[in-house]
Amino acid sequence: MRKLSIATALILGTAVFATAADDLVSAFKEGKFDGRLRMQYFNTIWDDNSAATGKGTANGTGMAVGGSLIYKTAPLYGFSVGTGLYTTQNLGGITGANDGAGATTSADLFSRDSHYEGTTKVTDTYGTGYAVLAQSYLEYGIQKSKVKAGRMLMTNPWITPNDTKMIPIAIEGAQAISNDLPNTTMQLDYADKIKERGMTYFGNMADGLDVPNAIRKNYDTHYNATSAEKNDDAPGVMIVGIKNKSIDGLELQVWGMHWNDLVDQAIIEADYALEAGDVILGFGGRYIQQYDKGAGNLILPLSNNGDNDNSIDTSLWALKVSADYRAAKVLLAMSDTSADGDMISPWRGFSTGDYTRSKTVTDWNANTRSYKALLNYDFGAMVSGISTIVSYSFYDRDPSKKPYASATNRGFQNGDTRQWNLDVIYNLAGNLKGTELKVRLMDQNNDTTQAYPKDTSNQEMRLEANYRF
Repeated sequence: MRKLSIATALILGTAVFATAADDLVSAFKEGKFDGRLRMQYFNTIWDDNSAATGKGTANGTGMAVGGSLIYKTAPLYGFSVGTGLYTTQNLGGITGANDGAGATTSADLFSRDSHYEGTTKVTDTYGTGYAVLAQSYLEYGIQKSKVKAGRMLMTNPWITPNDTKMIPIAIEGAQAISNDLPNTTMQLDYADKIKERGMTYFGNMADGLDVPNAIRKNYDTHYNATSAEKNDDAPGVMIVGIKNKSIDGLELQVWGMHWNDLVDQAIIEADYALEAGDVILGFGGRYIQQYDKGAGNLILPLSNNGDNDNSIDTSLWALKVSADYRAAKVLLAMSDTSADGDMISPWRGFSTGDYTRSKTVTDWNANTRSYKALLNYDFGAMVSGISTIVSYSFYDRDPSKKPYASATNRGFQNGDTRQWNLDVIYNLAGNLKGTELKVRLMDQNNDTTQAYPKDTSNQEMRLEANYRF
């Protein structure tokens, strides 16, 4: 039997205290259910399917249906319990194992669990459905503060649920959030284990596909080449942040992340909104400083990126400006990562999120400058419930810098990336209220280089249906 993590043991132990309250029946009776049914279909078309010059696989498709049931009790003496059960299934076996030969983004629709039979790694067949209890936590609230521990969805600049597939990312750990100070939010997070999309298990914080390869292979993870342990379990991650809105229209944020013996990061961010007649102007800026605490000694000897000091001390800055006018919103953004090294961003928080990051793109590699333009338009005045998002992004990369981990739909060392995205969203009304339909289209062009001559350019279509009850 897999041993319980510290966070899991804590919730099991404290649950006894929570259920010993006087009016337990009313706490459950007055609790809140959130239900969701969802369907997703993905189709990825590669510009070049040949092995010699392109992706080397057939196109990838996948269709999944599933949903979630989330329940949280009403507070009882300040305590409440929350749970979240999620499932994704291959309805009628419509998706075959061969449909995943060229799949990348659609792989997360299904189980990617693996285990070892001796020293042979066995991974679930593409199209395998599964269910997981991704949330199971105890929460205590007093005044404007709350503390919870167990399995949960956690959101901060480094960790997000990233719920764009069937089942979100979840964390085993603890969180404290306080709004007791005027116009101020303070947050303290500890992440001990992580459950990726496509996974049923909670592995250590190095047990993730986006963790730099050398770090992941240094610890005992499901991605290791053999079943033998490489090292003790990876350390947990501590994150602290404060937001303040004391100045009208201005939000200031300061965050810090500590991954013991590996890396530290600090973030300063400001967002300012200004009304100018019928137009709301927005201005934002983010700066990230990364401090190498040992990760560079693992990463750089294997990366061949030209650095010789085994350090990943580096930085990133990003700027954006937006304008909201009635049904339209325009966003322009740019970001720049220092040539000193890649930003370590392994838990789907995205260093350039809300700025230049677009679908499937990693743009915080060393010496990368990115640009993005986005238009969001609500057609509600003409056709009720319909809105669109169209964007264009350009990622100016340095092909001499080999990234520490591969990025979705591109090679380790390809050149510049250009990407178009179009989303059409339809929110139904009347008897179908709560239903959302999406069509998401992407065209991505990845330049080849001498170091990576294969063309990984592709087009992708996602069809999504969500019903919340």
